[in-house]
Amino acid sequence: MNGKTVLITGGTGGIGRAAAVGVASMGAHVGITGRDRTRAEQAAAAIAPTEVPTTEQAAPAAAEAPAEGDKAKAADKGEKKEKK
Repeated sequence: MNGKTVLITGGTGGIGRAAAVGVASMGAHVGITGRDRTRAEQAAAAIAPTEVPTTEQAAPAAAEAPAEGDKAKAADKGEKKEKK
């Protein structure tokens, strides 16, 4: 999860807050939503990681990049085929 961005709705309490703390501890950037601003601010303070993952812990960017074949497939999906 290191370096990923995660949005958790209902992250101010209960399972949502526990999930937010969990993914934050794995190095994810976490955003939460909630109905009460004070609870959201308290939850955000609790969710904030106490230790920032180091570069050695981070996955290389190349590992997340799509393979050349995947890029071609994505490009093909965006093109409309003409009928002859």
